[in-house]
Amino acid sequence: MKINRRNTLIGLGTIVAGGGAALGTGAFSTVEADRSVDVSTEGDGDALLELEIDSETLSGDDDLIEFDLDNLNEDATTTFDDALVIGYDGEETNVEYSIDIEDEDTGDGLLNNGEHAMYFEGDEDPELTDSTDVTLDVVFDLRNNDEEDIPEDVSISATDETGE
Repeated sequence: MKINRRNTLIGLGTIVAGGGAALGTGAFSTVEADRSVDVSTEGDGDALLELEIDSETLSGDDDLIEFDLDNLNEDATTTFDDALVIGYDGEETNVEYSIDIEDEDTGDGLLNNGEHAMYFEGDEDPELTDSTDVTLDVVFDLRNNDEEDIPEDVSISATDETGE
């Protein structure tokens, strides 16, 4: 084979392409690293999401909301109107949060979901803003459920809908 300009360029191109394939491009698809994370939480009295029980039968304080199940009728649905108030306690303005409530053990949604022994009822898609609270009824349905079906722990979350 003669060494000329064309053969030299083809040879160099082959070397570069082969080297790139053998050594990779420098891009990656997965990185795994261990990092420490420091997370702190606040009681409801100091948190951005404020929870308040507005019922004489239901009770709560800054750290715990409790339901006295002694007042429930068996084989009946008991509704506590406007019993749970979720408020925004931050300093930012023009905030908008969607609210979700789940059974911590099963992950089942309890907001406007009448299939459970306990659920929360309110607007179809409740939105919490800096000037508007979300008020929900607390419903216990023991017609098709037992008292043991009432969740021990629920999770109330607010998701920022403003994208900020």
